[in-house]
Amino acid sequence: MKILKGVVQSKRDGDKKGWLSVKPDRADSESTIDTIENDVQVKYVSPYGGNTYAGSVFMPEAEQQILYCSPDNTDDGTLYYLGSIISAETDVLDPRVSGRTGNPDPDMPHDKDAYSIDDQSMSMGTQTPLGQKILFQEYRGKKMGERVESKRIKIGSERDHGLFLDDSTETSKVHLMSGNQGANVELSDQQSDYDKSRGPNEARITSIHSQEIKSWQGGVKIQVVDGQNFQILNNSTGGHAPACDVTNSALGVAQKYESCGNFQIHTDRGEIVISSEGNGVFIDCIGGSPGSTGASFQVRSQNKIHLYSANGIDIKSAGDVNIKGKNVNIEADNQIQLNPESKIDPAKIGIRSTNSNILHEISPSEAVPPSPHHFFIETPGQESFAENYCESSDGLNKDSRL
Repeated sequence: MKILKGVVQSKRDGDKKGWLSVKPDRADSESTIDTIENDVQVKYVSPYGGNTYAGSVFMPEAEQQILYCSPDNTDDGTLYYLGSIISAETDVLDPRVSGRTGNPDPDMPHDKDAYSIDDQSMSMGTQTPLGQKILFQEYRGKKMGERVESKRIKIGSERDHGLFLDDSTETSKVHLMSGNQGANVELSDQQSDYDKSRGPNEARITSIHSQEIKSWQGGVKIQVVDGQNFQILNNSTGGHAPACDVTNSALGVAQKYESCGNFQIHTDRGEIVISSEGNGVFIDCIGGSPGSTGASFQVRSQNKIHLYSANGIDIKSAGDVNIKGKNVNIEADNQIQLNPESKIDPAKIGIRSTNSNILHEISPSEAVPPSPHHFFIETPGQESFAENYCESSDGLNKDSRL
């Protein structure tokens, strides 16, 4: 078999059968390279073929130096591609992985230089002319006296869309990202070193801008089977609100507050059911922008508003209580008392504590971050609500008023 060397001129071929146009090299007597005038046609050869069902194709690019051959057992004159001659400067070392030299420990069964990436790169992969790439990275070494592995598969596009399959000792995870990591899906196998709040076997979806979960014909279910809390938080400050009307300040402010910081639950034809089989349902209206009337709680209905209780209804306000209707009907099985001589005993009105309140009530101050013990007690003029909160030595809501 005769092995020849040449430079690819083009991989375009009219019949699309995998032919390369190659300009052969020729060594003269002084060992300098001249080129033969006419190009030759070289048939591309793949390390894997699956007949008409599968295959692996990596055609060498123009200006790439290759080896090709003429087999001994054929006389049809066909030339076949053998491989590309890779220059050393194309074997790029990953700057994020520090190298290691010297002999490994005896319990690491490999050649002493096989994973010493100061001597040779263990990165293998393919990149297309337009920047699409698949990279296999492997490294074994020592960190703080412990054996570590840094190995991953990286699939990336020219615009930095990527998929990382990471089997490293310290960062075992799957990471899917959009361009410049503006949106990410991360599936971790172990606790994060840089964020201790992130546990093992965690799924996390993040994005700089919006997210949407939509089902066209089925349902959407989010469930905590036997874990920790379920939270929906909106911490928007309005700093990234859409552009508002600058010619009308009042309209601009209204547009800003309508477009950010809100939380909406809506159904077109069904029901909204909120139920608790635990401590209760709490709706606390605390905030309000400076100079405003503060947050309020409103229930509005174009039909009736119904309140039912098996154990009494308590209403208490630091301000006026106003009731107005077409007709106001009040019926009591025993008696109705207006301004009774003996004031309503605070022992008859109880306010239930949330589980968070209970935690702060019974925990040492140094063990739990500072937090208001109760809703609106610290508001000037409303300290009288403190006597209505139900506490006990064990922090549970066991008060008879409840």
